[in-house]
Amino acid sequence: MGIALNKENALCVVKHEKGESVSFGKRVDFVCAGRYNIRMVKLIATDLDGTLLGDDKVIPAEIFSLVPALAKRGIRFVAASGRSPYTLKENFRAIADDIDYICDNGAVAIADNREIFTRPVPDDVVRDVVSFCAKEEVHLLLCGSKTTYLVPVEGTEYEPHVRPYYFRRVSPDKLLETGDAINKIAICDLRNPQTGSFERLVQFLAGRATATISGNVWMDVMRNGVNKGDALVAIQNHYGISKNETVAFGDYYNDIPLLQNAGYAYVMKNANQDMFAHGNRIAESNNDGGVLKVLRQIADGSWED
Repeated sequence: MGIALNKENALCVVKHEKGESVSFGKRVDFVCAGRYNIRMVKLIATDLDGTLLGDDKVIPAEIFSLVPALAKRGIRFVAASGRSPYTLKENFRAIADDIDYICDNGAVAIADNREIFTRPVPDDVVRDVVSFCAKEEVHLLLCGSKTTYLVPVEGTEYEPHVRPYYFRRVSPDKLLETGDAINKIAICDLRNPQTGSFERLVQFLAGRATATISGNVWMDVMRNGVNKGDALVAIQNHYGISKNETVAFGDYYNDIPLLQNAGYAYVMKNANQDMFAHGNRIAESNNDGGVLKVLRQIADGSWED
């Protein structure tokens, strides 16, 4: 006859060998017989820029109705980004207390509205990177637990690149007097980091911290070992959710650890070609609402493996 199963807080789709499928909601009791494929999703984590967001950098309005629909099926939603905690909560203000966060590219994880994981940059590295950037044609931002500290960019060529992410400003002489834990150092290099300052930054750090290219004009400096994947694992462990119950979306190299810790790893169609080896599924491009399309299918039970 098969095996009687009882699952709670999951989206389950039972797929018959003939291709017929039945979707169940928050609680299901059923018997499996023959060749059925049972899929469960309990957590969805998505990168923002280049992934959930279009090139306009605007949070899509539909996400504010999709998240409650997913929650009714017992599915957690995680916004995973290089943005800092207060910025992400502002971005998702209408549902800010109902979702979880991976902030500063994995230096901070927030679940159940509290920090469960933090990995700040060592103080000596912060001081040295500030000195390094003063000699380069770049703009530096110190991303702390309380706020982000940066020299004002209004009226400069950096303004359009910085404005979507960071809201608070400090004077240059206060950069090293914040008294805050700095979780990430973000550096904007308009020349393109790969051909600009990135290699010099890596050599300067000499292994004391990790530098990554996180966007077309962005570099991040973080504590060694920090990545979105470890932060995702911290959230999974917090809720008792497995890799195989997790869906993740990403488009850039700093999303690779996130994708590696999800059973269903979607690489965006707009990603660089060498990113596709790091996922097992492809979502439509960010400008075509690829993430929203999959979330919509999961929410209404029509999602296909």
